[in-house]
Amino acid sequence: MNTEVKLIFHHTLGKVQYRKSKKARFLRLSIDSSKKINVTIPRNGSLQGAEKFMHSKTDWIRKQLIKIDHRNSFTIQNKLNSNLYDKEKAKEIIRTRLNELSQIHGLSFNRSFIRSQKTRWGSCSAKNNINLNIKLVNLPGELRDYVIMHELVHTRVKNHGQKFWAEMAKYYPNPKAIDKKLKKYNLELM
Repeated sequence: MNTEVKLIFHHTLGKVQYRKSKKARFLRLSIDSSKKINVTIPRNGSLQGAEKFMHSKTDWIRKQLIKIDHRNSFTIQNKLNSNLYDKEKAKEIIRTRLNELSQIHGLSFNRSFIRSQKTRWGSCSAKNNINLNIKLVNLPGELRDYVIMHELVHTRVKNHGQKFWAEMAKYYPNPKAIDKKLKKYNLELM
């Protein structure tokens, strides 16, 4: 491969971007929310090997493209149906609910920040500072509360191991099912 990036047209999937990476140790296939297909090739890999790998994953790629279409239409429809708030009102709604849930469940945190983030609904730092995405305001209340509780539980358990999910189950009978519902909302489109 002479160049770092090569675009090749696949007869049923469209454009596929092949990119060589010095850091990659394995072939990697990814599809972003705009349905762009990327194949990362490790330093010692070949374009031919990468193409063969991609062709072996055609069925999986098609399934992912259908999921992305579904998620994008679901998100856009829900965004159109949701109330739009100005930034300060959105922050107030989220911060108020964070404080309520913290007090109700006795899960304290240090500081809170409400920001517009591209990749996360929320996070909790080692110092128990909670970051929440302003776009939470566009989610249904049940999911908004779930994200807030998820971060509050991280004030007690810092990872996503069994102990974390057991703690989440104290507040939600099946937290992984709610987590799955949340994945239907495309954060980039919100």
